[in-house]
Amino acid sequence: MNFNQQSCKAFFKKYPGQRKLIEQKVATALKHELATGMTKVKLALETKIAGQPCYEFRLNLGKIGPARIAFTVANRQAIVYYLSKNLQKSAFSHDLAKIVRG
Repeated sequence: MNFNQQSCKAFFKKYPGQRKLIEQKVATALKHELATGMTKVKLALETKIAGQPCYEFRLNLGKIGPARIAFTVANRQAIVYYLSKNLQKSAFSHDLAKIVRG
């Protein structure tokens, strides 16, 4: 599992002391979702990122609280493109679309 450094940088900058915890929780949740058929996962965007569909789900990050995570999966390898504390799906998808467009 990888994090897109450019698009995830702002989130990690807000929580510098918790980066390892965040990465660990996201990695564990993504492995679980991939193993169980991605039952809690929804499509995040209509458009594809690098030829792959982009998915999202909510995750509790401990002291930080709940967040939404957007990611793609190719060859059982996940790439996280966006993390946000904005839990409203429409606003999250709008922000993600802006990031994907550049």
